[in-house]
Amino acid sequence: MNKTVRPHDEQSLSDLKVMRLAANKTQKQMAKVLGTSEATIINYENGVSDIKYKDYLKWSLACRFDLSAIEEQLQSLRELVIENNLHRYRKVNKLKHEK
Repeated sequence: MNKTVRPHDEQSLSDLKVMRLAANKTQKQMAKVLGTSEATIINYENGVSDIKYKDYLKWSLACRFDLSAIEEQLQSLRELVIENNLHRYRKVNKLKHEK
């Protein structure tokens, strides 16, 4: 039985690896940025372990990845939460004053 070698499946490339390769960074360079080992970088890229959020941000910045869309969404959510909390605060105070 002959084995056929399939071309590299694009789906097997993790987002982290794609970002790193697009930025022309080595795994060793990323390890230095994150203050970790190359083995950890390999594990992140292969999905063996999950990357911490703060390390993901460092990774993204090191790869010059544009995070502005995420920042805009967070700002919108922040404003929504503040608005809702203020609304609840006003409602609670109104009830206190009515008693």
